[in-house]
Amino acid sequence: MNDTLTTATGTSEHARRETNTLGMRRLAAYLVGIGAVLFAAGNAMHPLRHDTAAYASPTWEAAHLTFALGGMLVAAGLPMLIAVGGFVRPHWMVTASALVSAVAFAGFGPGAWFEAFIAPMPGGVREQVEAGPGEAVNAVLGFAWLLATLVYGIGLIWRGDQRGVRAAGGALVAAVVVMVVFPGLPGAEGLWIIPATVVVSLAHLATALLATRPAAAARAA
Repeated sequence: MNDTLTTATGTSEHARRETNTLGMRRLAAYLVGIGAVLFAAGNAMHPLRHDTAAYASPTWEAAHLTFALGGMLVAAGLPMLIAVGGFVRPHWMVTASALVSAVAFAGFGPGAWFEAFIAPMPGGVREQVEAGPGEAVNAVLGFAWLLATLVYGIGLIWRGDQRGVRAAGGALVAAVVVMVVFPGLPGAEGLWIIPATVVVSLAHLATALLATRPAAAARAA
């Protein structure tokens, strides 16, 4: 009798944990997936050049607010997706790079709001901020995001459980290389940076979708 109760209790507890994990995995996948789509859309709407002439673009505010919201959603879901997604074998490098990437994604929000509404104001507001600590903060965030994206991509290639996950990792690595190397070439920097950020977004979207597959679900459980 006691053994039967113990077995039933254990089975019920296991089922409850599986249900909770499934709910967390779906929530994380939705956050990262929707956030990645918004991040890609916002960057796609951004003018090719980031200068004072771009302030007159009809998509200037929408671009910054859209990718800022997308970045915040990715930041909210990425650490949880790594924890319960089941698409990558656990390793500190993957976890650490995902956490740093999430912080950087969230950090883009205030800067995007500034660019959308404050930078276009007359009186040299943007120049004053960039002459102070604002430029340093943006530089640190940008470097952290690039480095974390690179390491995370390498981690997915190395520790990914599925071909699609490893392909997403390769796309992240390639996108970082493009964003670091190609903007130095003649022409608008957006010709390289915008497509590369869209590729980063699609890679995150792919991992979110792969995390909802039955195989990943079974490993996470």
